[in-house]
Amino acid sequence: MNYNWEQAIAARGKAMEWSPWAQRELPPPPVPPIQLTGGIPDPASLPIDDLIACNERVLRREGTFALMYGGPQGYGGLREWLASDANRREALATGPEHFVLTCGSAGGLENICEAFLDPGDVAIIERPSFPGSVRTIMSCLPELAGVPVDEDGLSVDALEAVLARLDTEGKRAKILYTIANFHNPAAATLSLERRQRIVELCRARNILIIQDDAYGRIGFDETAPPSLYALAGGSGAVLLGTFSKTLATGLRLGWVMGEKPVIDAITRMRFDMGVSPWASRVVAEFCESGRFDAHVERVTAIYRRKRDAMAAALDERCAKFARWSVPKGGFFLWLELGEGIDPRRLVETANEEAVQYVGGRPFFDDRSGDHFVRLCYSNVAEADIPEAIMRFGRALERAVR
Repeated sequence: MNYNWEQAIAARGKAMEWSPWAQRELPPPPVPPIQLTGGIPDPASLPIDDLIACNERVLRREGTFALMYGGPQGYGGLREWLASDANRREALATGPEHFVLTCGSAGGLENICEAFLDPGDVAIIERPSFPGSVRTIMSCLPELAGVPVDEDGLSVDALEAVLARLDTEGKRAKILYTIANFHNPAAATLSLERRQRIVELCRARNILIIQDDAYGRIGFDETAPPSLYALAGGSGAVLLGTFSKTLATGLRLGWVMGEKPVIDAITRMRFDMGVSPWASRVVAEFCESGRFDAHVERVTAIYRRKRDAMAAALDERCAKFARWSVPKGGFFLWLELGEGIDPRRLVETANEEAVQYVGGRPFFDDRSGDHFVRLCYSNVAEADIPEAIMRFGRALERAVR
């Protein structure tokens, strides 16, 4: 495609203006702040000893191959495990050829956009959505069409209205990007009925569905509905996965699951030289030994306790200032501030009370969302959650207009 680098750089710069990391400078808080910000795993839960043991076994068994360059599709052993895991959980019939290993799910999204999205194409995104993903999509210079998210996920009625408008304008959307399970930031899970309707709408218009499932394994109360890939019969949909939220962010290891022509196109178009064969083999060893499922079960219990602690503290301290729904999984609670709260003042009072959060504005490409707040419970110590919400409650009280 004809790529305009100046426009791409400008698009990334525009996106960074509403990045959660582009916060204005504030005076230092009086005491060390409690951070409810980054969506990263609980530090104490990292399986360091198991990974050390897996690493030693890999290097002693196949060190020469592990320390060489790998192919663009990634280590076959890990792709075989991913296929077996997907088949077991969703009754699919995938093989390693349906997977490509990527630099996290973010790298997978970038590979997909480079393969399928051209300047001027229409990309449908959710409002709100993860800013990093939106920046990646924007870098390919598409026209963005936003669809709101409510407690049941992406609004299909609103999606139909967007598609009808595009039809009237003579345009066709190329991709639809959705975080269907335990949404970041909205914490919603897309209902089965909505998933089925989305598959039907996108199949009729030949729109590629991209489901980002970074948090899909961190479910608390029930099994999430089938993936959009499964509901689509493996055609017209891809699923992004990652070990960053279940194992460790530093692995930078994810994958795309899709039908073979899609995987082949991604593999041909990628320019990042693939992922580490060494890290891929270590993770494969960890997974094949049976440790992965046990680890996910253990950390899910940790995050369930943290969610419950934060929800209980919010009920006690913040109910008159905001409203929220208790998430069924993932790392976040998503708060809608009451009309009496001044969002700009809240930034200052939270800093003064020494508690950090991410405001809603960065998650909306149209720069709305000032009246929302994302609180993350995954990385904060469970014992610190009541104090963190006490501080946040005081900040809310002081931010009343």
